[in-house]
Amino acid sequence: MIRLSEIAEVGRFNKPHGIKGEISVSINTDIDLNDVKCVIVPIDGIFVPFFLQTVRPKTADTSLITIDGIDSEEKAQSLTNRPLFILRSDLQDDDDDNNEDGFYASDLIGFKVNDMTHGVIGEISDINDSTQNILFIVKTPDGKELMIPVVDEFILSIDPENETINTDIPSEILTLND
Repeated sequence: MIRLSEIAEVGRFNKPHGIKGEISVSINTDIDLNDVKCVIVPIDGIFVPFFLQTVRPKTADTSLITIDGIDSEEKAQSLTNRPLFILRSDLQDDDDDNNEDGFYASDLIGFKVNDMTHGVIGEISDINDSTQNILFIVKTPDGKELMIPVVDEFILSIDPENETINTDIPSEILTLND
């Protein structure tokens, strides 16, 4: 069974292209579908893997694909407007140069933040990625929310086994909401 934590949304199925099951997909990340093991589609609440037969680029962010078992316009139509997922392991292989530790900010939700000067800051409850500067939303032990910029200068180490992040955060950032 495929879990949500094992996959990443990379695009959306558009409409069928022709009558032999080819379908257009829009991709919103820098990934080559020729390099993925399979694509995953949520169907009735279950993540179902589909194996690609062919991938043809159409535009900069659109491709035409054929999927094993989808051989008619009607079958392709059943995928229209559904989100398109891939295995995170396929995405991470592509991004190894940019993400040496294999972590995405969203993978750190639930991690505890320990600062070398201030001790336990709290737990990451969410990620704000609505702007170019990504922020950890940290829930402090007394219930406050802090926004901490996700920058290399503040993160000393990440311990995935203990789900902790060791930081060196300037005091000014920790007192912005006071």
